[in-house]
Amino acid sequence: MNAIQLTSMFLVDFKFSSLVHNHNLILIVGIVVLFISVLLRSVKTLSLQSILLFLLFASQEVFSNPLYILLIVLQLALGFWVMWKVKEAIDETYYRHSEKTLKRTRDITRGGNPGTHHFLL
Repeated sequence: MNAIQLTSMFLVDFKFSSLVHNHNLILIVGIVVLFISVLLRSVKTLSLQSILLFLLFASQEVFSNPLYILLIVLQLALGFWVMWKVKEAIDETYYRHSEKTLKRTRDITRGGNPGTHHFLL
């Protein structure tokens, strides 16, 4: 019985239209996070988001309802975290630009530090 359930999990026909109609906000957040992770060239965030979107499609058809709710919460948390990191990146870029044009005292670029680093994972 377990082997039948395991093989049926891999043979599920994912219904993209049902996810779009029922949970379009979650799908939009997932696609935006996926786009931002590609734009910022963050491989870890891209792979995490891809796995999360795949599980979101698969769990709607196969797994139980509490797992689907957990995936939605994880999707929203990842979306919030990525948006927060983008906001921090924008702020740091603004402050670094202000320091370079001598509108602020040196803080980020002190000691020859260019102030660049990876913003996401």
